[in-house]
Amino acid sequence: MKQLLIFFLSLFAPFTLGAQTLVETRLDTAAILIGEQVQLEVKCTAPARSQVNFPHFAEGEMLTPGVEVVHNGPVDTLKLNDGKRLTLRRKYTITSFDSALYTLPPFRVEVDGKPCLSASRVGLKVSTVAVDTVHVDKFNGPHATVDLPFEWTPRQTLCALLAMLLGFIAWALAVRLSDPRMITRRVVVHPPTPPHVVALDAMETIKAQPPSDPKAYYMELTGTLRSYIEQRFGFAAREMTTTEIIDELTSADHADALTELRGILQTADLVKFAKFTPSLSDQDRSFAEALNYVQATKFVPAEPPKPHIEYVGLSDAKGRAVRTAMRWTALLLTAASVALTAYVCYDLYACFG
Repeated sequence: MKQLLIFFLSLFAPFTLGAQTLVETRLDTAAILIGEQVQLEVKCTAPARSQVNFPHFAEGEMLTPGVEVVHNGPVDTLKLNDGKRLTLRRKYTITSFDSALYTLPPFRVEVDGKPCLSASRVGLKVSTVAVDTVHVDKFNGPHATVDLPFEWTPRQTLCALLAMLLGFIAWALAVRLSDPRMITRRVVVHPPTPPHVVALDAMETIKAQPPSDPKAYYMELTGTLRSYIEQRFGFAAREMTTTEIIDELTSADHADALTELRGILQTADLVKFAKFTPSLSDQDRSFAEALNYVQATKFVPAEPPKPHIEYVGLSDAKGRAVRTAMRWTALLLTAASVALTAYVCYDLYACFG
């Protein structure tokens, strides 16, 4: 009894495998012309753990007499029934160079080393191109060269570009003329040098000079001090006497430095008017006192002044002359631009006419 059961199982095993595995083939079109290509899709559905091998054809290998394989496509895999079954697809590009009605044989796919054939055959109709070899005069020859109705010449292109350039310049001049304050020039105004810097530089120059006439020395030294006082405190110190300068500076914030300044100015008066001849040590002491006075009374702002820009206008006569020249230039450029535009338009009209 056991041997009989084994015999029946072995007898129906191929049918059981065939029921689990299904091979299908189809063409994307059933009719082509000679030399055209068509896609043959082969689909195999099998259990998930099955080893499926599609055949690989060499380029130009015959699938059936008259139909050859051009290309072997890649294999695409799709899982079914929660991954329990697989559907594998592969496309083959085929063609034919003989007109006929072909029946492609069943496609063979190996599943787990066993061959499985497609369930049905597919047909392919290959048609030839109809050519009338009798009435050859119906074939039209090549057309002759057709001239374009219009083509930009270098002269027309140059004139058009020049007209646009002149028009743009005329427009820019008109825009500038519309601003009543446009005839100006831009000037960068640098802040004046602080009085103490000017005075210290002048004193360095005096110190660098070789010893000379005491009268000339004191005149240069006191002249530097008077210029510094005039710029620092804002009164005409160069036109005042020593007493007037001291009286003017008495109310200043640096009244404690007046003693040294009074001594310098009085010594200078004695040298200039009383023919007093100081020694070199007296001159050095006067220079040191003058230097100390400038250092004690100098004013240094918290933020140094920065250069600023000013716009200086032209005079009325010169401004009117410049405006007149710009106005005439704009008119001439506008006329030239209009003339060039009219010439280009006339040339285009002549081409199309």
